[in-house]
Amino acid sequence: MKISTSANTILIGLFGFFVLIIQSSLVHSEEVTFDLSYYDYEETDDSGNFFMSDESDIAFVSLGLRDWETRPTGNPWNFFHTLEITRGWVNYDSASTGTMDKDYYKFRGEVFAGYRLGDVTPIVGLGYRWLYDDGGGSTSSTGHSSYDRQSEYLYLPLGAIYNPSKFDKWRIKGQFNLFLDGQQTSYASDISAGFNDLVNDQSDGWGIDFNIDYNLGDNATIYGFARHWDIGKSEIGTLTYAGLVSWYAWEPANTTTEIGVGLSYKLY
Repeated sequence: MKISTSANTILIGLFGFFVLIIQSSLVHSEEVTFDLSYYDYEETDDSGNFFMSDESDIAFVSLGLRDWETRPTGNPWNFFHTLEITRGWVNYDSASTGTMDKDYYKFRGEVFAGYRLGDVTPIVGLGYRWLYDDGGGSTSSTGHSSYDRQSEYLYLPLGAIYNPSKFDKWRIKGQFNLFLDGQQTSYASDISAGFNDLVNDQSDGWGIDFNIDYNLGDNATIYGFARHWDIGKSEIGTLTYAGLVSWYAWEPANTTTEIGVGLSYKLY
């Protein structure tokens, strides 16, 4: 598995920030989360026709930390965070290159600031999503060689947390993710050392994220969630072989849908 320098820098910075946040809020409402989810990723060509898909094989497994609890007293400004790592297995399907099974790894980190207005707390923040498609070295059903792929999203979450005072066991969180920047790295060198690793920048897209919690008591909560990304066609990148231009390539428009259920437990 390969991780780019930019990904390393962002991950280290986010982990450091999360450590500071968690240390300061651990005594309040830090939750450990565990969930299972369905995952579906699909690419389409310029005419909107199906190109390829990755669909979870049984389920993705995630473990994380979060603090989404609003403080009913004191300063109306609240600060929240989400930290999550995911391991998954997918079935790849392409009309042109056949089928195969692959491994996925995913990281999601978000920090928010919110201003409490009664039961509703509007939030704004910064998010980073990293996904690694560990398909290098595999061969499809039609004999095509696969390669590793890395996906990075930087986005601005805008939304709200709703804690209904009349139904205090429930909590609802929704957000629109304004896509700021993205980068796809295709490790074509996995196929042949003569190829360069293709990098495609992305600037067009959006996402939504909806979560509903129900408090079971004794610090345990069950929750369900749905997430969706809609990303436009990337900028064109250059693929070379032995230093000579081989062809120009881009990432097609694509969508990602995740639906899951989980269990969280407060650490205080």
